[in-house]
Amino acid sequence: MKRPIGVVLLAAGAALATLYQIYLMLVYMGILNFNVIGQDVAFPEAQWGAALWSLLIAAIWAWVAIGFWNLRAYAVQFGIFISLFTLIWGFFALLFGNSYEAQTIPWLLAGAIYLYLSYPGVQQHFVENERAKLTPEQLEAIDALEQANANAARQQAPGMGGATAAPAPAPKDDSGTPPAS
Repeated sequence: MKRPIGVVLLAAGAALATLYQIYLMLVYMGILNFNVIGQDVAFPEAQWGAALWSLLIAAIWAWVAIGFWNLRAYAVQFGIFISLFTLIWGFFALLFGNSYEAQTIPWLLAGAIYLYLSYPGVQQHFVENERAKLTPEQLEAIDALEQANANAARQQAPGMGGATAAPAPAPKDDSGTPPAS
């Protein structure tokens, strides 16, 4: 499988985000400490809630990194989701006492991944890989669905000469005669 350099960089960035989240988990558990402007920061007791969140986010980043590496289409949507979640989570972490130093690396990685995935044409590699895995019958069914959706969109487009909705028929009572207006 030939991977574009951007996809390799996506997988590497997601793997780095995974490793950093594992590092944060170890810091929150009190196993490691980190240095902030010459001062060591350590937790005397384990912060289990933050450690569990870091582990969960690390697991998602790892899953997305594997998806990027294998050019799986699910990785694009989850990559966008987890990168936005990481950006938002970091913002709220700052509001509740975390440091800028602890959030800089996740923000940079998540921001770069989000921007790259949002760039036009990047997702096409993933779609092409998924289509290559389909059988001819599945491809025919997808093409028929796309054609039907295009036809329906043309008919519903206002001002394009499409059909207008017919008025609903008048309700009938039990005797079968229409009600008087």
